[in-house]
Order: sequence, then C-alpha cells, then structure tokens
Amino acid sequence: MKTKSKAVLGIAKMTPEGKVVTTQNIINTMQASGNFPDASMPISYAALQTLNSDLHNAIIAANGGSPTATSEMHEQERKLTMAFNLIKMHVEIVSNNTTDPDTMILSSGMGLSANSGQSAVTELTLTAIGNGVVQIRVPRATPEKAFCYQYATATDPTNWQNIGFYSVSKIQLPNQTPGSMVSVRYASITKEGMGAFSASKQIMAV
Repeated sequence: MKTKSKAVLGIAKMTPEGKVVTTQNIINTMQASGNFPDASMPISYAALQTLNSDLHNAIIAANGGSPTATSEMHEQERKLTMAFNLIKMHVEIVSNNTTDPDTMILSSGMGLSANSGQSAVTELTLTAIGNGVVQIRVPRATPEKAFCYQYATATDPTNWQNIGFYSVSKIQLPNQTPGSMVSVRYASITKEGMGAFSASKQIMAV
C-alpha cells in the first residue's frame, strides 16, 4: 500500500501572534498556488481571512489586560485552530489524489511530515520546482526538534531574511523571481537551543 503524504500545520504550540502570521501565510500561499480553488474549499478564503483578522483584533484588545478580552482572544484562537485543522485535512485529501502529493502539500504553505516516505537527505538540498518556488530539504538528527530557515537574494547577499521556524525538514520558499539567484541556509534547534547556521547553498529560481 502506498504511504499517504501528511501535511504539518504546526500551529498548536504557537503563540496567538504566531498563529496569525502562520495562517495568513497559508491563506496567501494556497490562493497563489491555484491548486486549492475557493469553490472546493471546506471553508472559504474569505471566512478564513475573517477568522485570522478576528484573532488579530482580539490580540490587540487583550493587550489592555482585561480578563474578558483575554478570554475572547483564546476563543478566537480556538476557532482559528479548528478551522485550519479542517483545511489541513482538505489539503491532504486533495494532495493524495495527485501524482505528486508532497509537492502539492508544500504548495499550500504547510510543512510535510517526515513520515511521508521521502528518502532522507544528508545535506542541505535545494530544488527549483517552477513558478518561482524553491524546495528546501535538510538532514535531521535525532535530537533536532525544529529548524530555522533563512534566505538571501543575489542583489542583497548579506541580508539574511527568516523564512520561518518549522518542525519539518522539507519546506518551500515561494515568490522568487524566475531567473534570479537565491541563497539558503538553516540552523537546527534542539532542547539546548539553536545551533550555528549551516554553510549556504545557492540556486536559480525557475
């Protein structure tokens, strides 16, 4: 039996602010990919955007310290998490009905479970998969819990920008200009903290 590919949402242990940033990125990435049309979504993009905005506004209100506002923030956080768990299931179903489910999952802005059957890599590996998307894979050792990914462009090679912190060892960097060069590096995170960044690798986006 073929192993099903599984998406990683990764927001369960995030702060409310982290949930807002991550889910907004997923909304933007899913819409931009064209692989998950609004008509097929279990929750419309407009509704997802409203949930994201509601949590953002609740966070601002809770900063005043009111117990009622804090309670409302956690309620909005719960709603957003439930909605995106449903979206995660949708992404997995759609993706596993395609010929390349791993790439399909990554095109949603979510991560890919390390148990999806991919062969392990021994070094930082970059693949230009088209439409300005660069796939990034890194090796994982037993104590490593997460990774910090960064990139820099050829026009500003010393300005390293965070792609994000992910618990998965395979992600995508979208929205690169085809024909441009991009450099990538990463640092592993264990219970002792974040280690040094790796040597960078460069690839041309297509």
